[in-house]
Amino acid sequence: MIGEIPTRLYEPPAATGLLLLGHGGGHSKDGLRFVGLARRYAEQTGLAVVCIDAVDHGERRPSGATAELPREWHSAAIDQMVQDWGTTVGALSSIGPPVAYVGFSMGAIFGLPTVAALPTVVRAVFVVGGIPGGDWIDDAPLRPLLEHAAAELGHVDVLMLNKTADDQFPVEDVQGLYDSMRARSKQLTFWPGRHDDWPDAMIDESVEFVNR
Repeated sequence: MIGEIPTRLYEPPAATGLLLLGHGGGHSKDGLRFVGLARRYAEQTGLAVVCIDAVDHGERRPSGATAELPREWHSAAIDQMVQDWGTTVGALSSIGPPVAYVGFSMGAIFGLPTVAALPTVVRAVFVVGGIPGGDWIDDAPLRPLLEHAAAELGHVDVLMLNKTADDQFPVEDVQGLYDSMRARSKQLTFWPGRHDDWPDAMIDESVEFVNR
């Protein structure tokens, strides 16, 4: 726990920097999928990996909350998530600065403004992320927020890993967000499959990009 932020830290020997891991919606820092990913990134990059519970997730989930988040929740939570990541990296500064960010789905949404606000981050991987659309996840204020953040990534090399049959992040909106990025370098790869299908080879591509 860092202040009131529930935190998990994976620190390999001789780590000199931080990789921030943003978990997906409906998950948490303690979910088996993200515990496994955190350990994998720590082992394969040599960076200390930190994952925090997002607003209304994990230990921060209000009692009696429903499974479905309200419309425009993402845009309402962005400022708090950027602040929480700033607090987290400040508390872990003895390990080293944040140099990489890897976010999945919701973690990719929050990752854009977070990375824009952290000048020491030089590698960012946004997995199955973009501008969400359809049904309850439509969030009109979110698009300009993300497009503004995407234009503030001049210090970062960016890799976007998306899926061809993603029902939450339409291909055309992913491409539009990618086109709006003003990163030091950027790459967009579409893998076949649906939103929650993250094959080992796709994770390997993200690890190789962080290590490059």
